[in-house]
Amino acid sequence: MIYPVLSSGFECNCYLVVGKKTALVDAGNPKGVLEKARKLSIGINYLLTTHCHFDHVSGLVEVKEKSGCLVAVHEKDASSLESGDAKYILSDLFFSASPKVCVEIKLKGGEVIDLGGVKLEVIHTPGHTPGGICLYEPGSKSLFSGDTVFADSVGRTDFPGGSMDDLKKSLEKLLSLHEERGIETIYPGHGPLGCGEELEGIYREYF
Repeated sequence: MIYPVLSSGFECNCYLVVGKKTALVDAGNPKGVLEKARKLSIGINYLLTTHCHFDHVSGLVEVKEKSGCLVAVHEKDASSLESGDAKYILSDLFFSASPKVCVEIKLKGGEVIDLGGVKLEVIHTPGHTPGGICLYEPGSKSLFSGDTVFADSVGRTDFPGGSMDDLKKSLEKLLSLHEERGIETIYPGHGPLGCGEELEGIYREYF
């Protein structure tokens, strides 16, 4: 089951993905996430971070302390979170201090997070940040896209570590995934939900 915690303002959308275990995708709205988990009477076993920007990681420490979850981040963004590197976390843009957190699981892309009845496949999608990832849930054909792609646009590449060339390749990777296996629903880091059929139009508009 997928339980969205949609946000406005600088907070990102967060998602609880529930099998026998539970994964939280991003932690930019810790209050909303923890309240949702309480209402569902579930714990949080994994915190899967799509990238290291502050609006997606501001609640990492709070959620980790209150749930005891394991934090998983792509290895190319993990060092920024472990050192609290404001340049890459962009915490100064939000007039906040950078969180520092121990990353227990450093991803490379290609891993499968098995929640028991639900699996999340890790796809390395750099461009917005060097360690950006998307997560694909094959049972429901769901894509958790972070800030790689939204319902009608793509993520910015003008922040430190961003690359339009890398983002183009990442979108091509997602298009291939949709063509080969299908993407029914896109659960983005901000804004409304999208669908896989929109990917080709987004790609043509931006690339």
